[in-house]
Order: sequence, then C-alpha cells, then structure tokens
Amino acid sequence: MNPSIVLLPNWIGDMLLALSLVMRLPESRRSKTTLLVPPQMSGLVGELCNLPRIEYLRNSAEERKRTLNAVRNGGFHAFYLLPFSFSSAWFAMKTRVPLRRGLPEEMRRFLLTDPVSEEFSDNKLIHITREYAAILDTPYLPPEEWNGVKVTPGRSHAGSIVYCPGAAYGPAKKWPHFPELARLHERYNIVVLGMKEDRQSAEEIAGMAPGRVTDLTGRTSLKEVAAILSAARGVVSNDSGLMHLAGYIGTPVIGLFGSTSPVWTGPLGKKSIAMNFPEPCAPCFQRTCRYHHYRCLANITPEAVAEAMEKLCGLSELSATQEACN
Repeated sequence: MNPSIVLLPNWIGDMLLALSLVMRLPESRRSKTTLLVPPQMSGLVGELCNLPRIEYLRNSAEERKRTLNAVRNGGFHAFYLLPFSFSSAWFAMKTRVPLRRGLPEEMRRFLLTDPVSEEFSDNKLIHITREYAAILDTPYLPPEEWNGVKVTPGRSHAGSIVYCPGAAYGPAKKWPHFPELARLHERYNIVVLGMKEDRQSAEEIAGMAPGRVTDLTGRTSLKEVAAILSAARGVVSNDSGLMHLAGYIGTPVIGLFGSTSPVWTGPLGKKSIAMNFPEPCAPCFQRTCRYHHYRCLANITPEAVAEAMEKLCGLSELSATQEACN
C-alpha cells in the first residue's frame, strides 16, 4: 500500500468527525497514512491517535514553504483533501503528489486528479461523514457505531457533569436554559468549559447552582479539556467542537441543535443523543434567527434534557458494570 496524506478540516468538530473515519481505515491503509493538521489542533490530535502528523503551517511565505517541503519529502502517492477550499487544492497541486482526491468545490476541479462525485457537495440531508468517506474512498461507517477512544482522565473534576454553553458560530446555536438545567442537576457538581467569551454564561449557571459550579472557560487547552471530558459523568453541549470531542472520547453527551441539523453533523458514538425541536424554519443554518424568537432552541426544555441525561448516563453506567463483570 502506497503512503498517503490526509488534510484534516480546520473546525474542531469537522476534524474529529473526519478523524473517526481515518482511524477506522483498514490497517494496511492506516499504517501508511500521515495527517496534515491545523497547528492549533496538533496537540489534541496527538493525544487522540498515534498517526504521524505534519502541521499545516501557512501564516507566512516561509511557513508555507516549510509545510510544502515537508509534504514533498514524505513520498506520498495520494493526497486526500477533506476541506473544500480552493487554497487547500492549490496547495495540494503544488506538493506534486500524483493522486489528489477531493470535492470539486470552489472551481478547483482542475487542481484535482480524482474529483469526488458532486452528489456529496454541501448535501445537508446526509451525515457529513458520508462526504468524508467518499473523499477517503472507504466504506461509510455511521457515526453511532463509533466506540470512542481512551484518554487519560483528569482527576480534579471526576464524576462532574460538564456544560459547554458556547458556540463560536453564533446565537442560533446557543441553548438558553443552561442555568435552569443546573438547578435541576442539584445532586451533581458542574464544570463549565468553553472560551473566555463564554464566561458570562458560566456566571449565570453558577448563580443558579451556588457552590457546585467550577468555571474553566478560557482557562484550558484542548488536551486539558479532553482529560476533563474523559472523567465526566456526562456532557451537555451546544452543537460545537466540544460536543464532538466528548463524542469522540466516548463520554455520554447530549448535543443541543437549533439552527443546525443533527442529520448532518450529529455527534459520534453510542452514548450520544442529539436533541432539537421541530420548527418550520429549522434548520436554517444561520448565525442569528431571522424571526428573532429562537424557538428551535428555546423550546428544548431543561426538564427534557435532564431526563435524557439521566437515562443516557444510567445506561452508560450499566454497560460499564456489565463490562467489568465479563
């Protein structure tokens, strides 16, 4: 089997969904695969898999040249482009790798030697991992069949429930009822993860659960987040990269969907549940609600989420007990 290189997507959620397929390639292919990884996610990828990786540095002409030389010197026969930007295909062409496979988006067909069928282009009626499977030229494996990977759990917050109230995309992905959910989770300690921009959300959650909330927004690296998620009892998250990280690790996770679609980007794993509320205008895939009501999110009640979490974690704990007894 000839060596190949896979360019992973830039967004953490898309990257993890793609990585789950790479890690399920036949061993004969996987052992010959190198990952081209956005530098901000290189440490996390190293924590989640053992494949060799090259950082996709490109902030300056010097960095682009360094990355180009690293790929050229790798002796790769195939280049799989999971992002669909023109710049990624232009870079792949310059590497001189003989086979370059990806979607013919962004007027880049002439840069690819093996374009994928356009039926997968921006098709939000199927899970995005179908698109990645087509690009990787491997059989499709549904996201719910993912078993998770072991990450060394952090000890400081073991057994807590993790809330991820942020979403970089915009307010149409932010569920408003995390504070009410914290009140319902009165038996548990809560850890809030996210960026520093999510600190106000963390304060609102802490206000409803005094003494039970640890605010770590903006204070953790992705590797540290992975360790915290690995030790958590369960995770409640907006449709975000942290939701996908929990699913990739195999921690029970409730994913909350508003303007986006769980059909297209639902979380990985047998211990994940995607929740949404049917609205005529959803999914709209917009950053903000054109009608200003955000009912697709607001109508997902905290009681329903708390009930789903108890069921999901209960089943997970039962499964763990059965495995320990076998």
